[in-house]
Amino acid sequence: MSEGTIEHMKESFHTDTIYRSEDVPLGCIPPPEELEDTLHGLMKLNGLIIRSLEEIAGRGANAVTYRAGKKFGHEVAKYFRKIDNVEEALEELSHILHGQYTFEAWKPADRASYVIQENGTTFIYLVFHDCIVRQTLRRNGQEQGGPLCQTLFGYVVGAIEEITGKRAKLEIVHTGPNACLKKLILM
Repeated sequence: MSEGTIEHMKESFHTDTIYRSEDVPLGCIPPPEELEDTLHGLMKLNGLIIRSLEEIAGRGANAVTYRAGKKFGHEVAKYFRKIDNVEEALEELSHILHGQYTFEAWKPADRASYVIQENGTTFIYLVFHDCIVRQTLRRNGQEQGGPLCQTLFGYVVGAIEEITGKRAKLEIVHTGPNACLKKLILM
């Protein structure tokens, strides 16, 4: 884009409105308790979209939603600070996502470190506790591990790749009604 075009765009979108931080309301309007019905409606809609995608795309639905989640993870994480240490990166990501997804690193009792190296593979286990995806699936009577879960997998992988600069993959170890165990593989 030429410099003249950029200047023209700046002139076209010029406004005299100035937003100051003190103008941004601290409270949520409407109050969060009034938004519960809206949230449940969105959860239902999301479930129906995923069910329709599965009907149309079949097994390809997982790939589509994983890819979308991964792109979103990369986009969002561009604004995070870059961290080489995967444990520290996961802590920051968990802190930022708190309220949407709560997860933490987990290790077997016989391991000294969360980061495990076995047969030339580096990985870390993650326990997902509070997860809006799992709650949406439960609300809609859908199984875990399908396209909606793949969206979350892609999001976490994209964000971790963007933050650490390392390639990653996420696998299901166990799904359950209160928590899921995932294996984050670093490449």
